[in-house]
Amino acid sequence: MNILKSSLPPRVIFLFLVIQLFTFDNVNAQRFEDVVYLSNGSIIRGTLISDSVSGKIKILNHSGDLWVFDRSELDSLTREKPFEYKAMQFNKPGLEFGVNGELLVRSGSSAIGSAVIPGLNVSFGYRYNSYLTASGEVGMEFYERMEIPLSAGIRIRTNTRSLSPLLILRAGYTIPGEKRPDDWDYSYESFGGLHSTIGAGVERILNDNSSFLFTFSYHFQKLNYHLIPLHQWVQERDRTETYSRVRLTIGYVFK
Repeated sequence: MNILKSSLPPRVIFLFLVIQLFTFDNVNAQRFEDVVYLSNGSIIRGTLISDSVSGKIKILNHSGDLWVFDRSELDSLTREKPFEYKAMQFNKPGLEFGVNGELLVRSGSSAIGSAVIPGLNVSFGYRYNSYLTASGEVGMEFYERMEIPLSAGIRIRTNTRSLSPLLILRAGYTIPGEKRPDDWDYSYESFGGLHSTIGAGVERILNDNSSFLFTFSYHFQKLNYHLIPLHQWVQERDRTETYSRVRLTIGYVFK
């Protein structure tokens, strides 16, 4: 199994990425495009090309077509934030389905050191508006044995554009997917445990019906066991394993 190590504390990395995401959001929000409003009600969006000789208005639209108008045909000429039709359509309220591939990598002390833990997660959610989605989720994570996390989560986006930074919150309970085998002294009865996740990422809307997600988060998991003695010289006891990990997630959302 691969080993992944970092010289920086995960909390520092997490904070740095959050700052970078929101800085990018502010820079992206400052982009503008030229918009020509014609007297007949038509609207042309693109890049304005000045023509001081002929006195006409030329604008190159996003499809690569060059439009030419007399000034008498104009109602107004402005600069606006780019209009994104696919984002407007995708962000309408409605049900959505998501699939995520996950890697849990080292974050401080944990029960199994620095091994990478793979996982798969599916979500069934509802997008209330451009900024908020709530979902129920189920997944598979492979610690020493397969575990099944059941979660409730929310995603909070920071703008209505096709590319938006987001915050994620998730919490729930993990149930055992496989029985832990007995060792020399004990038989293990698995009970799972609580888990929680907080993180940040980006969502890229690809078209009217799908988007791409990348998130970086901090994940906390407890797994509880009851140890039943197999020999008279050992005592019955309980055991809790704690996993404190950095979670990297890549996924798709469909509507």
